Parts: sequence; structure tokens; C-alpha cells
Amino acid sequence: MKKPLHSDILVYLNRADLVQFNDELVRPDYIMIPDDDSRRDDIVLECTVNGQSVDFTVEDLANAENLGDGGYLVKHRGVVRFLQVTSIH
Repeated sequence: MKKPLHSDILVYLNRADLVQFNDELVRPDYIMIPDDDSRRDDIVLECTVNGQSVDFTVEDLANAENLGDGGYLVKHRGVVRFLQVTSIH
């Protein structure tokens, strides 16, 4: 992995129950937390948005701009936000 992922994006990715991608809220189909052996073209997140498969690579997320609150601007893709489901008892 040439450019490492920021630790905050790894935390959000690891905890993600839902993903908001360009105003569409979906459940991730696949999440892989990268490690030192991961390559930049490895897929770390895959989801289905409006019937289309959307995936993000290590490089996509390594170059993403942090927008705060679990949101990132991914170059040439749009905004992705990692969300958690909470329970109230």
C-alpha cells in the first residue's frame, strides 16, 4: 500500500452498518478492512446503489478528503458517508 489510509476512515469503515453514497442510503454488500499487505487496487467496500454495483478501492479511500462525521469526498465518485445503526432501549 503506497499511501496509507487515515486511521479515522478505517474506524468508520469497520463500524459501518450503512453507507450513504451521493444521497442514497444502502447496506454494504462487502467490507474488507485493509492491512499492510493490501494493494491499492484491492476493493474495500462494495454496495448496490439503484441496482448498480459500486465499489471503492484502497486507493479511492486513501485519497478521499475527510468531510467530518464519517463523510469523505472520493475523487471522481462523490460523497460517501459511513453510518452506524443505534438501538434505544
